[in-house]
Amino acid sequence: MNNKVAIIVPTMNRPDYMLRKFRFYELVKSPHPLYIQDSSNEENAEKLKEMVGQFKTLDITYQWVPPGKDYVYQILPLIKEKYCFHMGDDDLIIPETISECADFLERHPDYGTCAGQQVNIRFRKEDYNKPYGVIETQTRTLNRPLEEENMLTRIRKFWCDTVTNPYVCFAVRRIETERTIRNITKHFGLVEDMFEFILNCILVISGKFKVLDKLSYVMQMSDIRTFSHRLTGELFLFPDAGEQWKIYLEGFPRVLQDKGLSEKESIAVAKSIFILFLSYYYLPHMISIENSLLPFSQKNSASFRQSLFKKLRYFASNKLFLKSIYYKFFPSNYVVGSESKYYNDFKIVKDFLENKNL
Repeated sequence: MNNKVAIIVPTMNRPDYMLRKFRFYELVKSPHPLYIQDSSNEENAEKLKEMVGQFKTLDITYQWVPPGKDYVYQILPLIKEKYCFHMGDDDLIIPETISECADFLERHPDYGTCAGQQVNIRFRKEDYNKPYGVIETQTRTLNRPLEEENMLTRIRKFWCDTVTNPYVCFAVRRIETERTIRNITKHFGLVEDMFEFILNCILVISGKFKVLDKLSYVMQMSDIRTFSHRLTGELFLFPDAGEQWKIYLEGFPRVLQDKGLSEKESIAVAKSIFILFLSYYYLPHMISIENSLLPFSQKNSASFRQSLFKKLRYFASNKLFLKSIYYKFFPSNYVVGSESKYYNDFKIVKDFLENKNL
């Protein structure tokens, strides 16, 4: 089927990263239209508009919006595609996987979102916070599905797992779902807790979450990625907390009612989900303190088991025969080894980022 997906990219004062994005998608011949929402100052906005005109093979729609709030709802009327994807301006996607995600949703109406695997990267110190550089570290693949039939089971599981939260926010979804999200998040900033909370909640209750066993998203970690955690950090002192809570309780229960809950049930569930959201942020701190108080013998035993497993894996990986057996039973979720199923897609990204003249 190869459905096209609208790629929505908010950006502000980072034309070099947008140029990198355009070059990469031109290199890999991405078929997906780009919808750019730019909140840059006048100088950088002009630079970006000039860049847009240079890439004739890409389908790019440009829109300037003021900085601050989530203005994605303003670009939605311009989108012609059935499916969309929201991403950071310093991240890269694998277009083929994004197409497969849209095709999957086309065939499976009970699924609300679909993504591939995500990998986070960091450049070495001298290239840090730059658009190009040598990758010093990369994570293993990070994503996992949420395929429970009941939406409340999915939402509870999503916010109760404090270790490997699914990356449902970086998933392909239907444009109708995006409209539902933006009708509420337009009251918040793109880097606020309440925006992140509502975005994830609506995506999770929109349907089951499928994760394809292919690379789809590469996120560059750096100091330029900032997020405001004022709401969860100082819940009762945050000056706008009351107003944000009011907007949430007016908007989100309506989404739940559309899913079959009564008015009374939807309000109760909305309050309960927010409590889960807070526990997602605060519980890890409690567990960390708890672990620090464990007797040395317990901590040492867990450390020994992890160390032994790492040694066995290292030994096997250096013996060609054992390596083939090991990866047959334990498929690699690394992306840099040639035995990895994600290797070829990641290598394209790696080569591009480490050789900007590619």
